[in-house]
Amino acid sequence: MSSELEVRFAAHNLLKTPTQCHHCNGTADLEYIGDGLTGVHVCSGRYVTRIIAYRSQPDSEGFLKFVQDSVQGSSDVKSADIRIARRYGWDLGMDKETNDLILTEAYWTQNYRRTKDENPKREAVFLCSNHDSFFVQPLTSIETLCAGCRNVK
Repeated sequence: MSSELEVRFAAHNLLKTPTQCHHCNGTADLEYIGDGLTGVHVCSGRYVTRIIAYRSQPDSEGFLKFVQDSVQGSSDVKSADIRIARRYGWDLGMDKETNDLILTEAYWTQNYRRTKDENPKREAVFLCSNHDSFFVQPLTSIETLCAGCRNVK
């Protein structure tokens, strides 16, 4: 079993790759929130493409609850929406004597086919540009701050 330090190293150094944003078709970069073992792919408009939890062992139930709490008001997230990927030393390009499991990724993608909605005004999940706060607004909105940060202005 991998240590938290090894999981953190792999997540921050070997898996920090951008992906395509489903909101603007631009680039969604990986940012880390909370304890640094949870990543969020977000574009410059702060749309959340994917939420990923990096752990030595999967906790799909805990991750499901985290996502459900984070996306309240957007969509109904079910356990079938959570995917688990296992990453091994060889898979990560690590030079190790064994090819043991290094980490697991539990991830949720906002634009799964089950919940896909073509309505441009549909509710979508965004990540506040001031801190690790998720918020829901229409997909076409350009606000990058959650309500709490907007009210501080």
